[in-house]
Amino acid sequence: MGDDMTANSVSASGGAGRLVSAGAVDAVRRYGTVTLLLALIVIFTFASSSFLTSRNWSSLLVTQSVVACASFAAIFPLVVGEFDLSIGYMVGFVAVLGAYVGEHGAGAWGVLVTMVAAGLFVGLVNGVLTVVFKISSFISTLGTGIILSGLAEGISGGEVKFEGVPESFVFVGRHQIAGLTISVWLVLLIAIILLYFTEHTPLGRQMYAVGGSERVAFLAGIRTSRLKIAAFVLAGLMVGIGAIFQLGAAGAANPTFGPELLLPAYAAVFLGVTTHRPGYYNVVGTVVAILVLAVGFNGLSLLGVPFWVQPLFNGAVLLIAVLIARSEARHVRVAG
Repeated sequence: MGDDMTANSVSASGGAGRLVSAGAVDAVRRYGTVTLLLALIVIFTFASSSFLTSRNWSSLLVTQSVVACASFAAIFPLVVGEFDLSIGYMVGFVAVLGAYVGEHGAGAWGVLVTMVAAGLFVGLVNGVLTVVFKISSFISTLGTGIILSGLAEGISGGEVKFEGVPESFVFVGRHQIAGLTISVWLVLLIAIILLYFTEHTPLGRQMYAVGGSERVAFLAGIRTSRLKIAAFVLAGLMVGIGAIFQLGAAGAANPTFGPELLLPAYAAVFLGVTTHRPGYYNVVGTVVAILVLAVGFNGLSLLGVPFWVQPLFNGAVLLIAVLIARSEARHVRVAG
């Protein structure tokens, strides 16, 4: 009788230990990125007196407003199981197009409508090429991106366009409210809207269903083809908005700007898989990951790290993030 009680006690304590261990692992999975962000902030605060200043953080967040829009653009195709490699090229093209039409007489509203419409149209083209013509999204969006790069060079004549940028765009990109530019506040608003759309609307949940299994979603009555095209169109919309922020913040359109946004955008989205909704592409996790990348490189820059470290940093984070995302996906499948 005593031996049985002892064995049961040991078994119970072992079970409790496993539960605590499993809880700790789950906490690391869910809050690891947030913990990393806080750790980086603490480290760089002690390492550099310039890091935790309002001026540095204002500059840091302003530069990330465009990256955030590019990252949001990347989320939608990924959610439905596709990729959009034209995002970076599209930002540069739409910005140049906006400056071009502004230079030729279009007012602020004309430039705004042109840039948003251009983003939507390119997204629609990417969706049609991928869904209707059955071209791999890697190939179709890469081809579209290269075409956009050539168009940006042709429209601008290979030169940075300083004229034609509406003053209202510059106001949005540079004017500060409570220490942050209007563009940063707008990015926060967009993030809240996208969070609600992706997680609390039928259309958003259907997109996740398509990404989980397109065939099962189709058999369940979901119009998978339309949703995939819609995902690319939404990506184009986010790019159009990001290009507006870029044009306003820089006050000019550079035809070579844009391709360098692709790495940090995808690194943020993949790293964000570990936060908020482990195993799923999500807005909250992406925002946290954007801050991790921004704080990491900003802190290294303040410590005197050369400029060429940024692509190395972004590339390394992207590889690590993909590995983590794959691990999270396997964990979710096993748990399910």
